[in-house]
Amino acid sequence: MGTDALEPVTSPAPPPPNSTSIELVVGGMHCQSCAALIEETLVRDHRVQRAEVDLDAARASVAFDSSSLSVDDLCAAVVSAGYTAAPVASGDPVS
Repeated sequence: MGTDALEPVTSPAPPPPNSTSIELVVGGMHCQSCAALIEETLVRDHRVQRAEVDLDAARASVAFDSSSLSVDDLCAAVVSAGYTAAPVASGDPVS
C-alpha cells in the first residue's frame, strides 16, 4: 500500500497595497487573438498583476500597481499593440 502525500493548503497572496483595478474600453479588436495579444501586452509589465480582455464587451479589466503605473500608461501599452484604449467613464453602460 502506498501513501498519498497531502499537498499543503495555501491561501492566495493578498493584493499588493497599491493595487488598483480599472476597466478600459478597447477598440479595434476583431478576434480572440486580438484579445489575447492585448492581455499579453499588459501583463508583460511586471507592475500589472492581472489583465482580462472581453472581446464581446470590448473591455479590459486590469489590476495594477497604481504607485508606479498610471491608467495613461496602460492605455499607451494597448495603443502600442495597435488598438485603442480609454478608461470606462463611470456612467458608461456595460455591454
